[in-house]
Amino acid sequence: MSTQDIYVAKNYSFELHPAMLKKIGEDFNVEKAVARFAEQVKGKSPAEIEKQGQAFFTAYGRDWINLAHKLGDEYPDRTYEVLLEIVDKSKGYYKFSLLPQRFLEIAYLATMDMSVLPIVENNAQRLIYRVVDCKTYKALRDKCGEAVAQALPCRHACLTACETIHQDLDVDAAIHQEATTPKEGYCEFWAQRA
Repeated sequence: MSTQDIYVAKNYSFELHPAMLKKIGEDFNVEKAVARFAEQVKGKSPAEIEKQGQAFFTAYGRDWINLAHKLGDEYPDRTYEVLLEIVDKSKGYYKFSLLPQRFLEIAYLATMDMSVLPIVENNAQRLIYRVVDCKTYKALRDKCGEAVAQALPCRHACLTACETIHQDLDVDAAIHQEATTPKEGYCEFWAQRA
């Protein structure tokens, strides 16, 4: 047997690149973002806080997922390569919900101190995921009080991130929130193929 007959395994990485996670985590540090929000709404009425929360967290969610998408493309791993092959072989059918899930996972894993984003359902019709033990909710409660945290201004970040990644990937999906941390103890987000 010659050395040409021996298969040399490729050294694939299936892990998310640490530099990517670090950059997103630094740029979208939850405690710093919530501290900025707390300063903006100090002394304001609940209606003003809701309006300011929607604007603040919508911008945060959009920019957060855009960076996750950009860096996720720049730092591909073997898992991403396989997902792209599946999308290609299915003529785009599996773009929903495989690709949005990848970028949402990158965004959450980089900022929420979680090792996995709990996926409740992922198929050709729905992507359902949960945010359990939310770092943003805790920071809002600590810096703004229980009433502001329970109003969930942070929901705008999660909903916008989910909507934006679907739009950016040219995937038609209806996005909504099914559960909230104040009621169920976790937030649950749904993307339903339109």
